Amino acid sequence: MTPEVFIKRQCKAHMVKREAVIQSLWSGYGELVRYSLVGSAELAAVVVKHCSAPLDVAHPRGWQSNHAHLRKVRSYEVEQNWYRHWASRCHELARIARCYGDFYDEHTGQRLTILEDLDLAGYSSRYNTQNRDHLLACIDWLAAFHAGFIHSTPSADWPTGLWQKGTYWHLDTRQEEWSAMNDGDLKSSAAALAICLDQACFKTIVHGDAKVANFCFSPLDTQVAAVDFQYVGGGVGVQDLAYLLGSALSESELADNIDYLLEYYFSELGRVLMAQGESQSFAQDVIEEWQDLFSIAWADFHRFIMGWSPTHPKNTPFSQRLTEQALTQLGRLSSLRRS
Repeated sequence: MTPEVFIKRQCKAHMVKREAVIQSLWSGYGELVRYSLVGSAELAAVVVKHCSAPLDVAHPRGWQSNHAHLRKVRSYEVEQNWYRHWASRCHELARIARCYGDFYDEHTGQRLTILEDLDLAGYSSRYNTQNRDHLLACIDWLAAFHAGFIHSTPSADWPTGLWQKGTYWHLDTRQEEWSAMNDGDLKSSAAALAICLDQACFKTIVHGDAKVANFCFSPLDTQVAAVDFQYVGGGVGVQDLAYLLGSALSESELADNIDYLLEYYFSELGRVLMAQGESQSFAQDVIEEWQDLFSIAWADFHRFIMGWSPTHPKNTPFSQRLTEQALTQLGRLSSLRRS
């Protein structure tokens, strides 16, 4: 089935026209395309995520393997599951693109996901490093998203259909990158960092790739909507927060603003939790646990960087210091358990 035929059927349009490629998907696994519609009662355009595995994978940093291929294929399946079964449960303050249908051909492996055109919905701006309100809006979004899916006793298969452990860098799916790390405390502590996050009492659904490039903004009132849910799954909110801040700010900006931004996130998280009916003591328990896990979450991502691309600009003295803080924290926890 061609994309045009599927879109026409799902959106009840008389005519569908391919307008422009917005971007190619990572490593050549497809494309994001805008289509205009004629005759649809509600939609003038949609954005379609068209996924298909390339014959020759060309990872920009050389990480191509069957394991990496299967991870990417699984990520597109997870994203469709997200839109089918979970997206409608998002907190009202965590705006995402609406989904108008999806298609999967098990013979060719092709997937089509028809999504709302967020530009037409009023979210036509992209992240501006000079606009601090953009970052705060993203943090607001994360706080609402995490609060909406908070869970203190998740079952072993939760969240069904998504990654049991969200984020694209988690250790279970990054053993090749871990093997490539230089020997040292971070490599030897990688499993302990992951376990610390996995054993948190309070879990939520994390976006899993919450970089500023995956947020769209309203130019008038700095409202925000999120896209790209390939690595959505179980986790703790500070995993998203650490990744967001690292994607948004320079090293000096992080050093100058980290305390304020953490306080801002946790204040907003507590506010939304209580607004949706949780007790103040429950909210405080979540905040205290996740505050303790922020440096652990940061170090967990730094572990990925040190295996995937140790010369990456994200390998900064700030990141190294925060990682050392996390390793010291792990050491204290280990000493307490032994005593």
